[in-house]
Amino acid sequence: MKKRIAAVILSMVLGAGMLAGCGQKNTTDAGASSTTEVSADAEKADSAATDNKEEDADANVLEDGTYSVNVELSGGTGRATVDSPATVTVTDGQATATIVWSSTHYDYMIVDGEKYLNENEGGNSTFTFPIDGVPCEMDVVGDTTAMSTPHEIDYTLTFSFPTEVSFNDLNSEGRMNLSYADQFSVEQYGAYKLVTIVDGGRFLLVPKGASVPTDVPSNIVVLQQPLNDVYLVSSAVMDLVSKAGALSHISFTGTKEKDWYVQEAADAMKAGTLTYAGKYSAPDYELLLSNNCQFAIENTMITHNPEVKEKLEELGIPVMIERSSYEKHPLGRLEWIRLFGVLFNREQQANEFFKEQAERIQPILEKENTGLSVAFFAVSSDGTITVRKPNDYVSSMIELAGGNYSLNGYLPEEDSALSTMKMQMEDFYVAEKDADILIYNGTIEGELTSVDELIKKNSLFADFKAVKSGQVYTTGSNFYQQTSMTCDFIEDLNKVLTGSDDTDYHFLKHIQ
Repeated sequence: MKKRIAAVILSMVLGAGMLAGCGQKNTTDAGASSTTEVSADAEKADSAATDNKEEDADANVLEDGTYSVNVELSGGTGRATVDSPATVTVTDGQATATIVWSSTHYDYMIVDGEKYLNENEGGNSTFTFPIDGVPCEMDVVGDTTAMSTPHEIDYTLTFSFPTEVSFNDLNSEGRMNLSYADQFSVEQYGAYKLVTIVDGGRFLLVPKGASVPTDVPSNIVVLQQPLNDVYLVSSAVMDLVSKAGALSHISFTGTKEKDWYVQEAADAMKAGTLTYAGKYSAPDYELLLSNNCQFAIENTMITHNPEVKEKLEELGIPVMIERSSYEKHPLGRLEWIRLFGVLFNREQQANEFFKEQAERIQPILEKENTGLSVAFFAVSSDGTITVRKPNDYVSSMIELAGGNYSLNGYLPEEDSALSTMKMQMEDFYVAEKDADILIYNGTIEGELTSVDELIKKNSLFADFKAVKSGQVYTTGSNFYQQTSMTCDFIEDLNKVLTGSDDTDYHFLKHIQ
């Protein structure tokens, strides 16, 4: 009887202790303090275990993007295999894998209780399904029809990045299919992507979880993703980065808040998530270093200050010089959004945006040319005229919209870095006085408010055909920065050229 009583008492004590360990207080006696301490220790241990689990879970979570990863198949008879590497696509944090079998006889797979049907009728069986990330191991079922009757067979798939790899052993598995851009390329090398910028170097992108290959040539810059705390100096591409959904990766800029026409960038500076770190020629090195800047994106202006690029690289901040302004086709300039999608693991969003924009203006591109000539210019403070060269993307937009750039054939095409050139007013008058439409570039000296203001800059403008016929327009100061709206500008031009009643312009203003 005594033993039974002792057992009951012991069970009650243990029970109280267990309840206290689950977060309930025990205040029945003087031992409460000791029990509470044990409870607190237990809670700390549980919290630490939870944190460790979260860290383990985060370890295989990839940024949005497309990856090429190793996959191994085990189980079954050992005769079936799957193609490796496999493609893993991450969208909104959810990874999906596409698996291609060595056989045509698998009609479905079961993964986490869900049934997935073969996507490749007549070819090797192909399935796409969710996975936890990389690395991960998962049990699956494959149903094969190769036998006299269908059989479900248990397999295990193991996804991983290579732990040790030499760059010399990597082979190109394909190149990004670009529609218009010719100033960059992206090649897939297993789990890695190799970005090449024309006259701007090569960059090897190493995805999160993958090891840096050995034997990488010295002329290739290694960039380990995710790329965060980036110094984006090229204001012309901030809009593209923002539309790709990657603004959160940018921490530093070379443009002050008051000078932004990209609203998302201005809002980020106001919120304190984007900081001015000095213009391209005089960056705040101390600020960048103390805040762990990982990467800098410059435009070609940096070539005038090569010592700045050298200093950034010396401090361990790799530099990429973007050349979107060198694209002769306007949609080529817009297509740089796809490169930023690759850099910041936002490929799907970037590709969808570009595709939507390109399809949107396709009807305009298919129309016949109107035969009308268009002059695009600005008057500098010294009285000279700044014009775009015939091979510039602005002159190309005029052509795509159905007009003729009035300086085509008048100026020689050049391949120099600058897309603009200066003309004396007398020469400009001879070349442009009969242009059907005048468009004033408001990004240089500010937009015009009236035709009288234009004539005040030089009285010769009063004799221009477009001035007399009332066909004078100005762009806003936002024109240069809002690169994502290339198609909007082409639409504006087409409305002007076709005499559309729709005067709801995005960039142009008709001035009287």
